[in-house]
Amino acid sequence: MEHAYSQDSDPALSSGQVEKTVQNPILEDPDFRALVKQRRIFSWSMTALMLSVYFGFVLSLAFIPATLGTPIVEGQPMTWGVPIGFGMLAFTTLLVAVYVWRTNTCYDPKIKTIIRSFEK
Repeated sequence: MEHAYSQDSDPALSSGQVEKTVQNPILEDPDFRALVKQRRIFSWSMTALMLSVYFGFVLSLAFIPATLGTPIVEGQPMTWGVPIGFGMLAFTTLLVAVYVWRTNTCYDPKIKTIIRSFEK
């Protein structure tokens, strides 16, 4: 994971300019790498959870549409699909809230600690 930042404004680096690049030591820090790995696992887990809920809903529409089209109360127009749809919206909002909470309480303090360790 080697990243280099150009000294001048040219985005493309020639072989002669590679020697002028500045290495970012934070990217090589084991604590930073562990944090990136931890955050990546958490993000992909949240993504898989969200995709499974949405694909589950779409697949239920495809294979058992009569179940979602069944009225909640006989003779009334609201079907089970409506509260399930609102439930998906609430679930999405909950996942966003959990992600933001975890970022603010776990990842941000660790990032600040890592950056402070390099400012000394």
